[in-house]
Amino acid sequence: MADYDKFASTYDLLHESTAFDVPFYMSEAKKVRGPVLEVACGTGRIYLRLLEAGVDAYGIDMSKGMLSELQKKASARGFKPKVKLADMRNFRLNKKFSLIIIPFRSFLHLLTIDDQLAALKCFRRHLAPRGKISLNFFYPSREVISKNYGREVLRAKKDGLEWKDFSDFEDEPNQIVKSRTRAVKNGRTVAQWRYKLAFIYKREFELLLRLAGFSKWQVYGGFKKEKLTSSRQEMVWIIEK
Repeated sequence: MADYDKFASTYDLLHESTAFDVPFYMSEAKKVRGPVLEVACGTGRIYLRLLEAGVDAYGIDMSKGMLSELQKKASARGFKPKVKLADMRNFRLNKKFSLIIIPFRSFLHLLTIDDQLAALKCFRRHLAPRGKISLNFFYPSREVISKNYGREVLRAKKDGLEWKDFSDFEDEPNQIVKSRTRAVKNGRTVAQWRYKLAFIYKREFELLLRLAGFSKWQVYGGFKKEKLTSSRQEMVWIIEK
């Protein structure tokens, strides 16, 4: 998995204001009466919003640097976050959760089937009776791969910076992609992140869910719970214990 400590201090330059998924996760969290766990809570993009809304929210992340940034922002807002340094594959918390969320495609950082299954089983152990898991990740698109892979593309312009992405296969048979995001100002790289992701297809994830002990779920084609009909859509999953 990626070492996010290396870019924890610059991560928010691009991602803190990202909000396309926020209404969905806030709505799911407000529906439940018990505690909510955010896996891979990072610097608190969603987690701090949960606290602001009065949700009994907990969080885990495997990056000390990311959690440090979260703690700073929480302290500035008068919050005492309940977050812990932990790995989604094998964490142990003395609590059961009504909802576990894994936003922003974080599950894709698990690169092997063993890691993916370990995480799903760990989530299941931490669910309260009738608890749910919500997460999202992209549908691997042949169109995106053929158009964008192997070359750098402009992702966004923000705060005087150009944000550029580069993706390509590191191990195509095993569906492993290597990616890099650069912040460029006046032709000079001022921040850079590197990470790897594993492609997961719809039916592949359904098999993983079955192997992890789940039998009931819904998959949508977006955060408004649209029907999934195209590889251009984001897969949004709601899984029940």
